[in-house]
Amino acid sequence: ADRLATCSEVAIDTDANSMHAYRERTCILQVTAEQQSAIVDVLAVEDLGPLREALDRSDVEVVLHGGDYDITVLTRDHDFRFERVFDTMIAATLLGDERVGLASLVEDHFEHKLEKRFQRADWARRPLTEEQLDYLQRDTLYLPTLRAHYGERLRDADLEEEAAIEFRRLSERRGRAPVFDPESWRRIKGAGRLDGKGRTVLRALFLWREEQAERRDLPPFKVLGPKTLLEIAQRPPRAVRDPRDIPVLGQRERRRHGKALVKVLREALAAIERDDLPPKSVGERPAPEVLRVARAKRDREERIKDWRRKEARRRGVPNAVVLPNPALSWLAESLPRAVDELAACPDIGPKRTERYGATWVELLTR
Repeated sequence: ADRLATCSEVAIDTDANSMHAYRERTCILQVTAEQQSAIVDVLAVEDLGPLREALDRSDVEVVLHGGDYDITVLTRDHDFRFERVFDTMIAATLLGDERVGLASLVEDHFEHKLEKRFQRADWARRPLTEEQLDYLQRDTLYLPTLRAHYGERLRDADLEEEAAIEFRRLSERRGRAPVFDPESWRRIKGAGRLDGKGRTVLRALFLWREEQAERRDLPPFKVLGPKTLLEIAQRPPRAVRDPRDIPVLGQRERRRHGKALVKVLREALAAIERDDLPPKSVGERPAPEVLRVARAKRDREERIKDWRRKEARRRGVPNAVVLPNPALSWLAESLPRAVDELAACPDIGPKRTERYGATWVELLTR
């Protein structure tokens, strides 16, 4: 932290255990600055305050690749704040590069292939192997050189303002601790097509799975996959005496969860007998006027998207260069009637305003 406090550029990356825990945690923080690298075992350090303070400065630029996840977990778990960032993936995307993943950029620019077998590793497990430490170091090792390369290309392409807007939005990202929604079973693909009996079964299975996942500290999908939940709900058994009455389950699932699922399904079938069925949807249907306003906004968004697509094709640039999605949504929602009103949207910028402001106003007032 003392060293980083004097650096003007610091590359960082994080690794968490999202594929292996009910609630993910930041497990590793990698840092490269002034040709030196460090790997911080976040699980072994009680307070990251010194590092947080070293990076929360206006005179340091934090370099990341695909940094939305890194900033999400660091702001959520350790209250980090970032004044200035540069994201090499965002830069490559704005410049229209076909391959923008870190492994692709490293291979293209350094002729080195990054190891991929640790991408889904459980980074909460200790000890870390020498191979894992080498893998972690390389996640930030190449970022300073890539930052210099893409900074120059952005200048040459006259895309510095557009990039700065994207980097500013990224720096303002804040992670929030997840809150369990007992109605989130409705978001399982196919749930909306179930009848009342199917919804009853799916809800019961979903809530059981959530309780099991939290108790065992596992991601819910590792308890029972959403496809399995839906298949049981689509064809619920008429009666359940033992796990063999649930044909969707494989041998391993039947052995591990069979008895518990028999109990869950019996309770669900009893709820069906009582006609205690979850409604097809929650909440009241929006008023006609609300629906009309929402449809009008969607129509405006489609109109702007169609214009953006044509303009991006004409210029030979990605859509985000012409108009990023947050700015598009703001235009459709705010309906600016004059060009000077566009200054209220931080995701547009002076260059786009001068180039397209009058076009947008005309497009939205048709």
